[in-house]
Amino acid sequence: MGMNTAIVALLGSLLVGGVIMVGVGVAPIHQLSTTPSTSMWTTVDKWFSRLPRRSRVHGLTGLGIGVAGYLVTGWAVLLVIVPVLALVVPALLADPPRRDLDAMRAMERWVRVVSGSASTGKSVIDAIRATRRQAPEILVEPLTRVVARLDARWDTRSALQGLADDLNSADADQVIAAIMMAAERGGTGATSTLDALASSLQERIRAAREIRVERAKPRVVVRQVSIIIGVVLAGALILGREYLAPYRTGVGQMLLCCYAGLYLIGLIALYRRSKPRRRARILLRREEEADYG
Repeated sequence: MGMNTAIVALLGSLLVGGVIMVGVGVAPIHQLSTTPSTSMWTTVDKWFSRLPRRSRVHGLTGLGIGVAGYLVTGWAVLLVIVPVLALVVPALLADPPRRDLDAMRAMERWVRVVSGSASTGKSVIDAIRATRRQAPEILVEPLTRVVARLDARWDTRSALQGLADDLNSADADQVIAAIMMAAERGGTGATSTLDALASSLQERIRAAREIRVERAKPRVVVRQVSIIIGVVLAGALILGREYLAPYRTGVGQMLLCCYAGLYLIGLIALYRRSKPRRRARILLRREEEADYG
């Protein structure tokens, strides 16, 4: 029994040490190097404080559940497995950010505003100047910088290239490239180009929403399965201790670590496959333009 306890303590120490090293590894190098007298626990505390509030709540909740599980079952490994799972699993099963989709929706609304202004006889650049404050919130600041560049006598292409760099999105690049051509073409053809661009964006937004829904389905299923597994295991720990008695041994707790690791590997694979791939941009600033900017 003493040997089993020693094995469990060793496993727990190694796993906790690994988590601490990961935390130290992701900390900015300059912060670690400028404070050589900082203790390890202070560094870990700083790393933990930089986590999102929801992640901190999950981690502390998992720690509480792990302590409760250890007191009920005597499985020391729960002190490590449960907090780690509580901290990592929600992040792996969370929906990815909607930055690209939100950017497309904002661009579609802005293009329609610019098109409406250009239809009154304004040039595309004058329409951008007149409507920048009517744009969606996420575009107001980048468009203000575009107008500032134009006021500083930047040419149209360079000013709009700065907008593309600010947004840093392949979808935005396609829209801005079309606006560049519309601005250079001028006349009534510019309004037609902007209207067609807005319609195209609307179709792409609809397709992006459908793709997002399809990508979310596996995550929803895994969430449901994970909840069911958690409830069943909690019930078994409370009501079926004799059935799970072999896991009290050192070998049993090693197997629990292996099971948790395989579960995390599966979630990481799911996360990577369901995460949308970021497409390469098409509007890249040339070196001489970068030096000028």
